[in-house]
Amino acid sequence: MPKRILVIDDEVINQKLIKNLLKDEPYEVVVVENGTKGLKVYFDSIGKAPFRLILLDIVMPDMSGLEVLKQIREEEKSRGIKYGYGSSIPIIMLTASKESWMDAFDGGCDDYLLKPFKNDQILKKVKEKLNV
Repeated sequence: MPKRILVIDDEVINQKLIKNLLKDEPYEVVVVENGTKGLKVYFDSIGKAPFRLILLDIVMPDMSGLEVLKQIREEEKSRGIKYGYGSSIPIIMLTASKESWMDAFDGGCDDYLLKPFKNDQILKKVKEKLNV
């Protein structure tokens, strides 16, 4: 069974880039264009076919990636999953703002990529977080 990755990013070019980059890897990549849909897809996957990694844009029009991150970490905490102990879902934040990533780390992200990112950077971080 392929490892499932959730990509939440409102920029179509980033969606296509990431999906295309990971198409030859043993992953199932699910792409959504905003935080509201991302949370729905994430919550719907719990107990069924969970995601192993989330790539999450920070700046989105409907709901910021920081708010999405907060809600995911709160949901995990409610199920007794502790962040940073290997049982929480790894979340890599995507941002063009160097200032935003510190807020993301404070909120419980595992890593970040500054936009524009290079293909090899994405692959390296995805494989690292999935222990491939």
